[in-house]
Amino acid sequence: MIGFHQEWIDDVSMMREQMGRLLDHFAGAKPPMARFSPTVWEPAVDLYETDDQLVLMVELAGVRESDLQITIDRNVFTIRGERQKTLGGSKVGVYHQMEISSGPFERSIALPEPVDAEGTRATYQNGLVEVILPKVKKNRTVRVGVKVK
Repeated sequence: MIGFHQEWIDDVSMMREQMGRLLDHFAGAKPPMARFSPTVWEPAVDLYETDDQLVLMVELAGVRESDLQITIDRNVFTIRGERQKTLGGSKVGVYHQMEISSGPFERSIALPEPVDAEGTRATYQNGLVEVILPKVKKNRTVRVGVKVK
């Protein structure tokens, strides 16, 4: 009976070790890229604000400027486009690691402040798109003088 108890503890201990290895594997693995939509990846985005504008930085290395579309609808900024698949050197090869996403993408960000969409500027340099969104000037109370005719 004691032998059974010891075997049981050993089995539980081995199962715990295997579960730990499995969880470590999943923690280090990238999420699966297969999704049920034509969009297969989302670029990384930083958003910060200054006193008079919002600034978005979008990481898009390898995406041509002609393949980008930026829209602003109310308080939602959207960038979409496509990164073409590029194979290094030859068209035939065996991949040992494949982490650079390609294909269509779309990323929408809710903006924390109303912006002047007409005054928006975007530049693309070194794989980063910088989008400057001027804030809408706040309504201020203005005293209006009255003239007597």
